[in-house]
Amino acid sequence: MRLLQWLFVFCVLTLGVLFTPTVSKGIIYIDIGAPQIRKFYLALPGIEGFGSTPPEIRREMEETLLQNLTISDLFYLIEREKMPQGGAYITEGNVDYKAWVDAGAEFLLSVGLKAEGERVSADFRLFDVVQHIYIAGKRYRGTQEGVRDMVHRMVDEIIRQLTGEQGIFQTKIAFITDGTGNKEISLMDVDGFNIQTVTHNGSINISPAWHPDGKSLLFTCFRRRNPDLYQIFLSTTSDILLSNARGLNAAPAWSPDGKRIALMMSGDENTEIYLVDSRGKNPLRLTRSWDNKASPAWSPDGKQIAFVADRSRNPQIYIMDLPTGKIRRLTYEGNYNCSPAWSPKGDKIAFAGQVGGVFHIFTIRPDGTGLKRLTKKGNNEHPSWAPNGRHIVFTSKIGGRLGGNADLYIMTADGGGSWRVTNSLPNETEPAWSPWLQ
Repeated sequence: MRLLQWLFVFCVLTLGVLFTPTVSKGIIYIDIGAPQIRKFYLALPGIEGFGSTPPEIRREMEETLLQNLTISDLFYLIEREKMPQGGAYITEGNVDYKAWVDAGAEFLLSVGLKAEGERVSADFRLFDVVQHIYIAGKRYRGTQEGVRDMVHRMVDEIIRQLTGEQGIFQTKIAFITDGTGNKEISLMDVDGFNIQTVTHNGSINISPAWHPDGKSLLFTCFRRRNPDLYQIFLSTTSDILLSNARGLNAAPAWSPDGKRIALMMSGDENTEIYLVDSRGKNPLRLTRSWDNKASPAWSPDGKQIAFVADRSRNPQIYIMDLPTGKIRRLTYEGNYNCSPAWSPKGDKIAFAGQVGGVFHIFTIRPDGTGLKRLTKKGNNEHPSWAPNGRHIVFTSKIGGRLGGNADLYIMTADGGGSWRVTNSLPNETEPAWSPWLQ
């Protein structure tokens, strides 16, 4: 029975200032809460480099800007060959609204850049060319090393101006990498750059889970020859031991208020879902039955927990109502469903389901309706939601069940995309998208 338990676990775990007071005045140009979101046509002329700006700085900014706008999945980009005004740097004083409308644009984004030594400044101007409105503009200052971060802030501001909601490009993604021969936890920007390793213990580290304040991660580590639960603080990369109960202390998940941790722990001859407090103390057993349980995932209101159990002889997803303790089965299609992840909006649960010997990413409503397969190729696992509830990061082996390295991909909640954000020899797995960090 112990062997079956471990086999089950293995499978389931495998700086800026406004230069003008003219902004959008609260107008919502793109309603991302609508049932169907259409893309808008955006014109982005080539970035204008002023003074002695090195071409490689301009190129890095332009590539980052194009990638971020593409991942946002809000725009069709107008071909530059069709752009009027010579693709020049456009300001509110020289914009020809009619010419841009005739070129098929709905919005126009003009970006200027100036680099002197290590100091860099960039600004954007955003126009609604259909309604002849100058929406907003902002200037950013930083260093050459911070160009990508500058673009992330810029794109987030553009998205805020158009949708009224935060953009995702100043968040982080935690993940597992085996590049050292061990399994270590790293962080990266949403677009796959600025990778930083945060564990350096030379052991097996798995199941990273963000604290709601974005300042620390839970994870399971085998450094003491037992899968123990740790918390690592990102500002110092120091960690503390939270739970070292004999057997499993794995698949942790913070409650939305940061006061409790759900995790799976070893029972008598199986695994059960437990709650502990924020210090890893006062364990409370939630489930009591013969089957194995794993991968708890909180609902955004903290009142329910989705988890995986094999009580039907195959892993399926169940939901426990915490006030009553009642459990109901969520998934019925497919013979292996795992890795539930509850959308921050509360309206969907993403999970990995086996189809034809490989896994694909699905979403389903918490009431069991609306099952939808999102991925079409590869072997795809470990979905994790962006804090906006519009994007999902996941692990994929495009080579299928056996071939190829595992990389991280991002898609939209309706399966739009996907976009590969890691592409290196090591395997990158178990992504965990951060909460809002700004």
